[in-house]
Amino acid sequence: MIDLNHLPDAWRIIYKLDGEEGNEKDGLYEIYYQISTAIFKYRLKHNLSQKKLAEKLGVTQAMVSKLESGDYNYTIGQLWKVSQKLGFKLNIELEEETEDITEDYIQKDNQIDVIHSIMVEGS
Repeated sequence: MIDLNHLPDAWRIIYKLDGEEGNEKDGLYEIYYQISTAIFKYRLKHNLSQKKLAEKLGVTQAMVSKLESGDYNYTIGQLWKVSQKLGFKLNIELEEETEDITEDYIQKDNQIDVIHSIMVEGS
């Protein structure tokens, strides 16, 4: 009988199946998402149109649209300038990831066996 309290985490399985390349893209998209939502929330909070925000940033309205959609490959210099003009604190962290002990689940014969493994990320 399967113990429902110990089912595997579906997102962890999907993450593993996605492979290294997919995971790298997901990480990059998450960064773009955080940047674009911060800019969008700022604009809404201050009741600005894209055109007014563009004037504040010294860019075009089309650029604000790209910034908000995450459809732009920013340089650190550009992000720093945007953060300064909007009064944001820009944090960039590069640190080595550490070992993470994970549990993998295998279902067989109506039982779930737990396999402990060590996943090493970074080098």
